[in-house]
Amino acid sequence: MFHEYRRQGKERSKQRAVNFDWNVVDRVFPAAKDTDTIEMTLKFDTDQGVRQSRQWLKRQEKNWRLEGNCPKDKCYHFVEPGCLFAMEVDAGTSPASGSWAVFAPNHPVSTAILSKGESSRLTNSSMIALHDEEGLQSWEVLSVARPDLFSAPRRTASVSENRATFGPDGVALPPNPVRLVEILASVGHTLPSAVADLVDNAISADATEVSITFGRPDGGHGRWMSIADNGRGMDRGALAEAMRIGSNSDYEGNSLGKYGYGLKGASWSQAKTFTVVSKADGHPLCHLTWDIGDMDGWVAKSNRLEQWEVNATTLGRHGTVVLWKEMRPPEAFPMTRGLDPYSDEIMRLERHLALVFHRFLEGTAKGRKRVSISINGNPVGPNNPFGHPLATANDVKSIRVPTEHEDGRVLVQPFLLPSEEEIEDYHRPEGPDGIRRAKDLIGLHGKRNETQGLFIYRHDRLIKWGGWHQMWETSDEKTKLARVMVSFDKVLDEAFRINISKQIVELPQQLQAEIKKLAQPVRKESQKKFRKMSAKGPPSSAPGNATGAPFNSRAKVAPSPDPETSSKSDDHGEKPHATSPRVAIKEVRTEKFVWKVTTGITGSLDLQVSEVNPNLAALVRQICRDPQGLSHLASFLVDLDDVDIQKHILAKKAT
Repeated sequence: MFHEYRRQGKERSKQRAVNFDWNVVDRVFPAAKDTDTIEMTLKFDTDQGVRQSRQWLKRQEKNWRLEGNCPKDKCYHFVEPGCLFAMEVDAGTSPASGSWAVFAPNHPVSTAILSKGESSRLTNSSMIALHDEEGLQSWEVLSVARPDLFSAPRRTASVSENRATFGPDGVALPPNPVRLVEILASVGHTLPSAVADLVDNAISADATEVSITFGRPDGGHGRWMSIADNGRGMDRGALAEAMRIGSNSDYEGNSLGKYGYGLKGASWSQAKTFTVVSKADGHPLCHLTWDIGDMDGWVAKSNRLEQWEVNATTLGRHGTVVLWKEMRPPEAFPMTRGLDPYSDEIMRLERHLALVFHRFLEGTAKGRKRVSISINGNPVGPNNPFGHPLATANDVKSIRVPTEHEDGRVLVQPFLLPSEEEIEDYHRPEGPDGIRRAKDLIGLHGKRNETQGLFIYRHDRLIKWGGWHQMWETSDEKTKLARVMVSFDKVLDEAFRINISKQIVELPQQLQAEIKKLAQPVRKESQKKFRKMSAKGPPSSAPGNATGAPFNSRAKVAPSPDPETSSKSDDHGEKPHATSPRVAIKEVRTEKFVWKVTTGITGSLDLQVSEVNPNLAALVRQICRDPQGLSHLASFLVDLDDVDIQKHILAKKAT
């Protein structure tokens, strides 16, 4: 990039560009696609002083290349490997604007920045992107050293001094507003869970429509989002109380709210500034703003909104809009090539809301009207984790949970999901895309093994899903078709230790014991279905599927059946099983089981045999070179597992 570097003969290759890692660019420009050219107007040093030029970033195979300006100025004579390249970018507009500068390795700026903990990741990655307060110290160093290139960081407004008030009975010590807000913002929200908290508020206000607008981060106003509803809205007094931390809001019996904190905590977890605009029927429009940079005196501002903010918070006759501004960068980056972080965030948000509020979207939530949710005008469809037509449900059981004040009721219902083969058969008329979509929905767009277990609802709102809590230590692959619906209301909030973000639930031990009894049958059904699928083995077209594996890896693998004789009868008048699965044998030392039959990743059967029953171990040694015999034995053991024979063998051995 620097011609002076080349002129001095320092260049050892033809690479003269400044390249940026893809994750750095994704963080700064989350809406940029790999096919885009990211336009920028940047200031930089020249021999004649600071100049401004058009530059751009262009995607290469593994990174982004800075193009459009290769300085020939002699002021860059010091450039060499180990220099610090610093760039400040305002990516909220298109083209983006900013500046860059280069500092020698021994320059005071380089020394100061590299000594800051916030830049420690440079040791490993050589390149980082710091947003706002993350790079506050480095930003200050740059702005002091080069105020002509780097702007001064926005400082949090000072909080009034002398807040301690001494009295005859003690000292009044009100909290530091900024520090307290920073603590409250660290409650553990993700973007989807924070939005879901505001949808809770909308539904609690009897909204039937929730419209989410996620503005493009390069559209001129930075990263912003609005969540609007057509609920009953608030007048000026109700809005003031809603903006109070730990508000005294009265929650109805089926309200999704809990602490009077959701609006503030969710908003501050994602944005430095948020505005709430609301209108109750028959009352004037009102709004209030919390700005984390101006919290002195705990005064929520009602300053006039900018025109774009007015446009983003338009309401009908009644309702509420929450507008997040100065949102933090994306938390995670897409692994799929070609998908930009902005689109990935929208996709993750849609999937989360579709699952969490599926009963409201379906119109099955008790005492609630059907709710519609849209993101940037696109409707969110429900994803019912028990809703597949092939899912089978056990009876609903009601469990009483006594509390200090009144008894609570928990509804528990186990479900058995269809296998992948059953899903494929059912959705085959829809083609490959239909099958893929069905699998994605029932697997919650992840691994099905991770979504087995409990699905816990509070007032019909899904708050936690997946895993068996403390009832079983692991999620066995063979039980992945088992799910259990657990539903309760706010009477049990304290007993279940629901946290502020409503993402942590602790079920009492007595309740877990009852749920475990109800879940055990459906887990066994899942295991039974899994074993039957394993016994079938891979399709007949799979190569080598009739080969036996050695016992304890000491015997040779038997050859595959001769295709010319595979259709002929054996000595007993039976045809060999050409579709018998490959069986791998392993001898293990354990007293937990007599045998275990599982399916390997290649479709083969893995048969583990212990010494608990010497006769079985001896039989396996005798037939380890007979693939058909091993296949018959494995299928027979699977059938025995269906009736829990091992339990009786182990019990007899113990006595």
